Amino acid sequence: MQSLRLPAMLSARIGGGAEDGAATVVLGRRLCDVLGALGVPVRDWLAVSRWIDDGDREALGGYVDVLVADRCRLPGDDLVSDLVAHDCDGRGLTAEEIHAIVADCLAAAAQTA
Repeated sequence: MQSLRLPAMLSARIGGGAEDGAATVVLGRRLCDVLGALGVPVRDWLAVSRWIDDGDREALGGYVDVLVADRCRLPGDDLVSDLVAHDCDGRGLTAEEIHAIVADCLAAAAQTA
C-alpha cells in the first residue's frame, strides 16, 4: 500500500463516526475520530483507550485481530473495511498488514499534541 494513500483514506472517514460528547471530553477528539473512522463500536472506546494507555499490547492486539477478522467476514462502512477491500499493485493487504496499520493509527491518535 502506498503510504500516501492511508492519510487520505483516514481523512475521508474522520467525522463520519458516532458522536459521543462524553467520550470526546474523556478520550479527546483525535482518538474518538480515529476510533470512529476505524469502525470501533462506541461501547469499546474506553477499553481500547485503556489498553493503549496501559501499553497492553496483548489485549489491544487481540481486539484488533477480532476487528479485522470481523470486517473480513462482514465489511462495514469504515476504514478497516476499506483496508480489507484495498487492492495494491494487484494484491490485497494481508491481515498482518492491516493489523499493523490499525495499531499504528491507534498509537498515533493516542499521542498527546
